[in-house]
Amino acid sequence: MDKEDFSLRITAAQSRMYRIACSYLRGEHDRLDAISEAILRAWQKRGSLRKEEFFDTWLIRILIRECVNIQRKQKRMVPVEELPRGTEETAPPNNLALREALEALPQKLRTVTVLYYMEGYPVHEVALALGISKGAVCSRLSRARRFLRDLLKEDIE
Repeated sequence: MDKEDFSLRITAAQSRMYRIACSYLRGEHDRLDAISEAILRAWQKRGSLRKEEFFDTWLIRILIRECVNIQRKQKRMVPVEELPRGTEETAPPNNLALREALEALPQKLRTVTVLYYMEGYPVHEVALALGISKGAVCSRLSRARRFLRDLLKEDIE
């Protein structure tokens, strides 16, 4: 894969990468760092990509690893201050409730939910990206739906 082809593919995937980084990381700088590191690693390791049709899946897998690495580093750090999100005041209530419910999901369930429902990846590509079986993806999606249904039902009551 040459530089131009790589650049075109990265440009096409940037908004998807940002949304996935948002599902893992709260800070804007952390999100952008994860995306930058993922792009750099993808460029460095582009020779290891066996089939170019799986470029997006491969790239997302790299991004997820970078997000998890940043999360690990953050757990070791003591936060100096908590920054306000700022979007709560402007977000419609339904979107806010859904976003908060998604954030409440355990990370494994949140990842498959974001990739499948929000990013539109088919089950087999989610499985490839996460290195798990299709059955595990379906099971996690089912548990996530149940969790979200129960959580959102509590909000209504």
